[in-house]
Amino acid sequence: MCHSIARSVVKDCRYRKRSWRAAIVVAFFAVAGMANSADMPPLLSQEQMDASEIQLALQKLNVLGRVLYIAAHPDDENTNLMAFWANGSLYDAAYLSITRGDGGQNLIGPELGERLGVIRTEELLDARRIDHAKQFFTRAIDFGFSKTAEESMRIWNHDKILADVVWVIRNFRPDVIVTRFSPEDEKTHGHHTASAILATEAFSAAADPPAVTIRFSEKHTRKSQRPV
Repeated sequence: MCHSIARSVVKDCRYRKRSWRAAIVVAFFAVAGMANSADMPPLLSQEQMDASEIQLALQKLNVLGRVLYIAAHPDDENTNLMAFWANGSLYDAAYLSITRGDGGQNLIGPELGERLGVIRTEELLDARRIDHAKQFFTRAIDFGFSKTAEESMRIWNHDKILADVVWVIRNFRPDVIVTRFSPEDEKTHGHHTASAILATEAFSAAADPPAVTIRFSEKHTRKSQRPV
């Protein structure tokens, strides 16, 4: 009897020691995990939708239609039209700005060039948050006023920017493409005419894989969005 009690006590003590050790190990990894999770950025960087945005997203499930609006600069888009497409017609709308507007003037601050381009980029992104459309850019630099579309194409590198526009069309897959400017107007800003020419060329090239070979894959373009 005494031996059985003693054995039970010993077993109980050993069990408790193992339990405490296991608890310590679990606690250690839990604390380490909390520390690592505190250092890591959230997996979803997108802002949470409010009730009205959730309702709009649900309403769009019943509507099929995508519209891509293409122009040259951050201030060229018709925001009323973008808002109508995205909220009134419930289409999936997007604006492709060929440049980021870094060659424009700044009357309210000292930022010019690339810094101005950053500001105007943020302005477009803020506008899209309001009208619920998407925003795209190309790698074209806004070098200031251009007299002709040919000059703009030469400075931008026509083939490179055309590939950017084709990439947007192939990935966004619009049903309709709308250009802000005419491809035949020689009396306006060269960037404006060039944006329409690129849109027209990309419309055909996007459906012809041999015509334009994209040298970067979708995987590479999304790599920078992953948590580090």
